[in-house]
Amino acid sequence: MTSVERALSAHETAMILGDMRVVTVWEVHGDLDEPAVERALHALAQVYPLIRGRITFRGERASIHIPESDTPALRLHRAEDLTSELSVRGDWSEGPFLRMTLISEGRKHHLVGTLPRACVEGMGLIALQQAFWTLYAAECSGSPVTPTPVQPVLAPAIEDRIAHKYSPSDLRDYVAQRAQREAQSPPARLPSLVSPEGVPGSDPTFGTTRVGMDRATTSALADIAHRNGMSVNSLVCGLVLAAVRSALEPSTGPLRVGCGVAVDLRRRLTPPIPAEIMQSAASGFPVELLVDDDADPIELGRELSARVRENLDAETAEKELAAFPYMVTQFPPTCTLTNLGTIPVPALPGNQVVTDLRILPMTRIPMPFVVISQFDGKLRLDITFGRACYTDAQIDDITARTRDIVETTVSLHASAPEETRDSLDTGAPV
Repeated sequence: MTSVERALSAHETAMILGDMRVVTVWEVHGDLDEPAVERALHALAQVYPLIRGRITFRGERASIHIPESDTPALRLHRAEDLTSELSVRGDWSEGPFLRMTLISEGRKHHLVGTLPRACVEGMGLIALQQAFWTLYAAECSGSPVTPTPVQPVLAPAIEDRIAHKYSPSDLRDYVAQRAQREAQSPPARLPSLVSPEGVPGSDPTFGTTRVGMDRATTSALADIAHRNGMSVNSLVCGLVLAAVRSALEPSTGPLRVGCGVAVDLRRRLTPPIPAEIMQSAASGFPVELLVDDDADPIELGRELSARVRENLDAETAEKELAAFPYMVTQFPPTCTLTNLGTIPVPALPGNQVVTDLRILPMTRIPMPFVVISQFDGKLRLDITFGRACYTDAQIDDITARTRDIVETTVSLHASAPEETRDSLDTGAPV
């Protein structure tokens, strides 16, 4: 193929300059075929040439560049420590974008993939990873498929699809109004113990914790959410906000807590963008709620659900993305939550079984990220944070508090009488 290049958009540039990345961690048990992994990785680069791309800089202009040949070649790295690998990335100015690392301990394996957030988001990342496992299974069987590149090889920036909706004055007015609201009542901030002067500390690494739930708890939460007329995502957000409130100061009384809500724009555009097309196609908006130290997570979920619907109807996510060049200063929310929905479990040959998946956004923005997903019938909340802002103990406390709130909510609300269930069912959740 000939080389392909386009300039980065405003939000893509900010992600590159901010060293924003996304890490996937697959756990596989069994006799993993390492040569087949390498062959599948090479085939994946033919399906998605963008993953062997790089960033070129010419003055203040940055561009995504996909080279003509297969160089820089994708290769499978080896490592011994998963914790350290989570904070490693390649040189995106040299390429390739995708760093894939295998960590094996006997018949237990972790396959770790790292990509710049500027060229992918949740839905596209899941499609990319599923394509990899399909290619791997074919390589293991001895019947490899002929890779066909997904078109377009390099999609236009998502901003191009919504630019016609807003004039520059519309966007400036929107940004000014938002800035005024935030100045009057900024969201509470999680204390940054390692950067008391407001400047991130020197530790460049990232940490991650998890609130994992079994199938019974997952089913119970779904039942509670639907009986209360909301989605599981809204209920989980309520649970997390109640947990985060316990880590904020002052410890008692209502506080304004900002919840960043991620939105998949692929399905909101006409025509929609297929998940197979690799690009950054997500946006979001902040929702601020007044959260007391004894807040009911179900009530928080209800309120959040209503506010999310209002913002979706008002196309706030689209405005946030279109207005990005005008966002000189903005307060990050207290935390951001991303719902990736149900992720299919790849089918592998022989005795190989995929037992776990983590999708972890890594960013130096001073706020925790929570990724909500279901895998193999189990709900999981993966929390990521930068150690330049927060300590492991801080996030561990929020994680433990979230577990406690989940258990309490299930014990109090999971077994309502049948007639009560009927009366509380308000139809399809948001």
